[in-house]
Amino acid sequence: MYSYVFDKKTGGYLLTTQTGKYVASEIRPVFAPELSLTGLGAYFEYDHHETQPLMWGMKNTYLIADVDEKGDPYGRKVAQLNNTQYGKPLNIQVFFDGKMKLEPVDVKAMVAANAKIMDIVVADAKRRTKELYDESIKRCDIAYIAFSGGKDSVALLDICHRVLPLSVPVVFSDTDMELPDTYKVVEEIKKQYPEREFITAKAETSALENWRIFAPPSRTIRWCCSVHKSTPALMCLKKKLRKSAIKVMAFVGVRGDESYSRSFYEDASDGAKNASQLNRMPILDWGAHELWLYIFANNLIINCAYKKGLTRVGCLMCPESSEKYEWFVNKSYPRELKPYSDIIIETSAKHFVSAAEKSNYIGKRHWQARRSGIVLRETIMPPLEEIDGLNITFQSPHFKKDLFYEWIKTLGTVVKERDTERQLLKLPNSLDEGIPFIYHAPYTGGGLVSFQFHSAAEFTALVPLLRSLLKKVSGCVGCQSCEAECNFGAITFRDGKLKVSGDKCIKCHGCYEIENSCWRYRSMYKPENSNSVANEFARYNNFGLREEFIDALLDRGDTFFHWDSEHPIGDKKVDACKKWFPQALIVTKDRKHTQLVELFRDKTKRDIAWEFVWMALVNNSPLINWYCVTTELDERKEVQSLLESLQERYPLTNNAKDRRLDALKNTADSSPLGGESNAPMLPEYKGSKIIALTRKTKDVHPMTILYGLYLIANLAERGSFTVRELLTADIDSKFVSPLVAFGIAPDTFKKQCEGLRTRYPDYISTTFTHGNDGLEVYPQKHTLEDIVNLALGE
Repeated sequence: MYSYVFDKKTGGYLLTTQTGKYVASEIRPVFAPELSLTGLGAYFEYDHHETQPLMWGMKNTYLIADVDEKGDPYGRKVAQLNNTQYGKPLNIQVFFDGKMKLEPVDVKAMVAANAKIMDIVVADAKRRTKELYDESIKRCDIAYIAFSGGKDSVALLDICHRVLPLSVPVVFSDTDMELPDTYKVVEEIKKQYPEREFITAKAETSALENWRIFAPPSRTIRWCCSVHKSTPALMCLKKKLRKSAIKVMAFVGVRGDESYSRSFYEDASDGAKNASQLNRMPILDWGAHELWLYIFANNLIINCAYKKGLTRVGCLMCPESSEKYEWFVNKSYPRELKPYSDIIIETSAKHFVSAAEKSNYIGKRHWQARRSGIVLRETIMPPLEEIDGLNITFQSPHFKKDLFYEWIKTLGTVVKERDTERQLLKLPNSLDEGIPFIYHAPYTGGGLVSFQFHSAAEFTALVPLLRSLLKKVSGCVGCQSCEAECNFGAITFRDGKLKVSGDKCIKCHGCYEIENSCWRYRSMYKPENSNSVANEFARYNNFGLREEFIDALLDRGDTFFHWDSEHPIGDKKVDACKKWFPQALIVTKDRKHTQLVELFRDKTKRDIAWEFVWMALVNNSPLINWYCVTTELDERKEVQSLLESLQERYPLTNNAKDRRLDALKNTADSSPLGGESNAPMLPEYKGSKIIALTRKTKDVHPMTILYGLYLIANLAERGSFTVRELLTADIDSKFVSPLVAFGIAPDTFKKQCEGLRTRYPDYISTTFTHGNDGLEVYPQKHTLEDIVNLALGE
């Protein structure tokens, strides 16, 4: 990806030979329809019928190419949109007097001026596209070009069309939620490439119906992408090839410039979204500025949604969308958007007292933040479990008998016991020496399923699989995601009926790897402990974890928890420490000092000690964990907005003032965990009152990485991880990795792990070569106390 500078001569920009990776703000052309739609046109003089760009946009600002007093080129900011929130009027700000006359960008001259560099960029993309195809096509049944109607897929299609065989079709995954202008682009693009086959893939159930069945998607529950995008594409290709199991190669227009996480992608990925699919991304390194040049140079179609001001082309109501995106969608396509807005309100358990409150709920994107079914009107409760020795019984009103007898085939073969009516489940291999074994698995009806085991080893090995199985039994509605995921053609849905072929199924449990085993269950399940977790927020007595509490612990030693008149802190604060200190792993559950106390005692190591504490709190404190996994890095969140989000997840049952965030604010105010200098939280004050918090990235000591890895290894009950799985966490995750806790970039994390491996090979090993991203620690050999001792010896 090349950088660029603005060019007053053409009104556009010039690519420079300086290269970079990921820029936070993409540049985009601004057309006349956007000025009319937003009301910006009232401040400018321009030809309302002009088809060429009139200026450039970057986030909410509008720029024209200019030069400064020294003659250096820059993008002069001429206007800005504020308060672009669904249902709210815009606040337009201009940075000039009177009316400004706009001349269209000389696109032809801009393209010519950039031709030399773009020739290199395009040649490299074509070469890489062909390389990716040639390297992997023999492993696949078919390759296809993914098309969405956006600028990335338009450019990708044109490049692929020039170098890939005509036997490679174009697949448009119609999510049934596309912008009206996108459907126009699809019809037009077919005419431009008449010699190439175009396939439209679509789910059997409409998007609106699935929004009611699954509940609206959210940022962490994106069932829509699987059910309406990737699954229909794979099912369509299976039908085309008349095969029940296929391996496909998809050319997709993903670019690293689009987001921070995508900036770490590689252009070849196998099984990232679906086990049956290889993703190839030949324009991964392109920036938006290079992309637009290619589109202009080749006179490619531009989706009118961009001309109306949308910065991306996606679904009408997307869980990943910004406030600005929904404002523009609502302004451009209000009739098409309304049914989705209505379902968001209808499915919410929240009681809305006015239309304005409903509009604010959607506009503030509270619906996008849900991480389970706890905020829904209708939910799926986890099955009740009753354990009696080696017997376990599950009970749920969501169990369906026909689904049970099909899904259980993914575990083993159901047979009838000779001379009885009992159902037995015969597994392919035993836990020792490969001898087949059986255990009772009768479906008794009435939502009861009982299992009887022969040994504790059987119980330990199989109960987790049974729990996954019963999630599928509870939630399955035949969305076909499992069918698409299966590499062996063992799962089929016909006319809404599930069939699992016991002959084809190899019991690999790949179909269990869908989030929480079933997308619908994942979307709608209500955690049993939601109320108990909510109560935990109030048990800090509104006090944060303060540095003075640590000092008092060091001073008082073992008598710290025995309050008396000589105690340096009050009794309520001591009670708060009874929650904070064990969660921070400063003391054990029975309040014995850990080695972390000694790390605090060494004043030269206090910075590391606080890093260890943050790592522990994001995993053990419900309050800190909630804050860490529900906020984005470098995103300023007002306290009121945080309270609203907390109320959505854990609603108060009384009318008392909600003070559950006081302990969080107090921690940010009174400890090194908050502050302007390399702290994970940045508080913003109005007077002495904290009015907003920003979660920040933090540079950490390598020993903090090692401590964090051993901490999560204990929680996950395993020592092996991939960097990819450590990149994300949500409220239901078993652990929060150091990458999430501190916002560490994957490349930096890998370098730190490599350094740790060199110094402490007995504690950590890595496999970061040849595209691998695995690492392993050894919690069976070393404890967290050992890691603290290493830090003390540094």
